[in-house]
Amino acid sequence: MSRRAATLGLAFLLVVPTTTAAQAGTAELLQQARQLYERLEIERALPILRQVVSPEWPLEVTNAQRVEAYKYLGAALVLKSKRDSAVLYFRAALERDAFADLDPAQFTPAQLGAFAAARRLTFSVGARPIPETRLDPRTGRLSVTVVTTHAALLRATVRALGGTAYVVLYDGPNDGAREIGWNGLGPDGQLASPGRYDLTVVGRSQLTAQTDSLRMYLDLQHDVEPLEDTLPALGAGELLPERYAESTAGNDLLKTLGVAVGALAVGSLLGNDRLGTGREGPIMAGAATVGGIAAFSYRRAHRAIPANVALNDARRAARDAANSGVRMRNADRVARTMLLITPASAPVVRP
Repeated sequence: MSRRAATLGLAFLLVVPTTTAAQAGTAELLQQARQLYERLEIERALPILRQVVSPEWPLEVTNAQRVEAYKYLGAALVLKSKRDSAVLYFRAALERDAFADLDPAQFTPAQLGAFAAARRLTFSVGARPIPETRLDPRTGRLSVTVVTTHAALLRATVRALGGTAYVVLYDGPNDGAREIGWNGLGPDGQLASPGRYDLTVVGRSQLTAQTDSLRMYLDLQHDVEPLEDTLPALGAGELLPERYAESTAGNDLLKTLGVAVGALAVGSLLGNDRLGTGREGPIMAGAATVGGIAAFSYRRAHRAIPANVALNDARRAARDAANSGVRMRNADRVARTMLLITPASAPVVRP
């Protein structure tokens, strides 16, 4: 690169920071301010940083950009020996992002000290966004990082939206960042039902007695293998009759009476000297009648069909065994249910 080009490039860099707010986006303006700060051109960096955090700044400013601007405003004011003002800007950064911090490799001990003072004066809780998680409740857990700006008592709970029972994820002292976890079980120790849940973090400062809280939402779904259907109860068409009908005994009696009548008729027609005296017919009829009455009485008292009962019992036992196997396999599949956890579209809520 020629010396002329380098000179022109340097001149451009000197001119760019003076670009009006209407001509530069927030990101570009922050980049300009960082470049000036790193060159220790504090007097030129401060107006740009103040533009970014000004309510009159016309362009969109994300929370992360605002926090960064406050941090650099505080750092720049420390270099100008305005520690109290620097602490105010550092506090503004921490109020908007409890995870905000200064890198010791990039900032001076004086700046780090002012930021630590801001931490002691400001109490705020924060939480990283809920990550999308495919959770095995037997071995894994949903992990969320929470933070308090200084020593505090921290309580984190999760509950089904609209419910009253909750699971305590953490309840105790905290200072700084902490990872909390949820294994996907509800207050009753069973697998949490599908639906929307809220994760609430509440902190109480041990230095200033201030409290702060936030609430995040997550959606939970079950991922389970398809279940088998059990076999239906055996229908009438699949079973053999197990008892004789009530009419069976009467029909048998009528049959034997018919035989008796026939025997009488045949005996009277065939009675002659060669075939007999004709007394055989009444004897046969009487025997048939007695046998019919005996069969009628037996059938009335013994209507069961043992062979059919045995066959039906075998069919029912086979069905029950098959359904037992289905239920066992389904129970194993349910026990292997995975939980799909995604952050809900609802925004983080602060009091």
